[in-house]
Amino acid sequence: VQELPCLQCGLSILKAQEKYNTIFFWGKVFGQSSDYYVAYGLKDPEFEFPAKTFYYAGEDFEFKPMPKLNQEQAAKVLQLGIEKPFGGADGKSIEAAVEGEEEAPPADDADPEAEGASQKPKKLTEADRLAQVVQEIDFDTAVVPKGAHVLSENHTIVSSTDFKGLGATEATALSKYVHFRPPVSIAALRALARSDAEFYANFLDPLEADLPKGCWAVRQDPSASLVTLRSLCWPGYIAYHIPGTTKYGGMYFGYAQKSKDLPFML
Repeated sequence: VQELPCLQCGLSILKAQEKYNTIFFWGKVFGQSSDYYVAYGLKDPEFEFPAKTFYYAGEDFEFKPMPKLNQEQAAKVLQLGIEKPFGGADGKSIEAAVEGEEEAPPADDADPEAEGASQKPKKLTEADRLAQVVQEIDFDTAVVPKGAHVLSENHTIVSSTDFKGLGATEATALSKYVHFRPPVSIAALRALARSDAEFYANFLDPLEADLPKGCWAVRQDPSASLVTLRSLCWPGYIAYHIPGTTKYGGMYFGYAQKSKDLPFML
């Protein structure tokens, strides 16, 4: 019962501390003993995409910056191949302890002098695993209606003032939704590099190109006032759009486990 007001309070404090105009609630990752709440903020871009910074909190609702992993650390998290749900203790090491080696203390309790004396690489923690999987989920989802954002003449991504919402019929078409992320498809990259105005709305990767085919389920409620898109790759992610309005969004609630058998089920 207290979850919603506590979450709203935590997000308001985060917004004020980090000086964001708007803070976004990303979702909730379920844990065995404690859950993680994830939020993010967007900074005005200097070129192309705005910087998305993630934050997380436990059940104390005190948000702190998500660890920023380099490619080597992210690859190491993936190599560990952890399938079990999160435990809920962000400072706990996720690497197997070497025989005869004591487990490193949580980051908050670490001795600075001892850190300086030791050159051993920092062990990966559950917070690092959370950062990796949140980035992976966000890359595969982050759904927005096509046309909601445009590429400005300064080559930055901005909200479109001309976007009034998708029509009731087109809102149910998967082709009318895109990923709000730096594009990876050749067609979108070419559009992003062009300076022609006609390409300013075609620079994002479309959902209909996602693999495996059929990994998105589009539903319209009986009143036709709401359209939802559910990810079958990441059960727990849902995006929504109210046709004829500028209201849209997405959220994740789940165990952060990808449906790896999906290609064999479709």
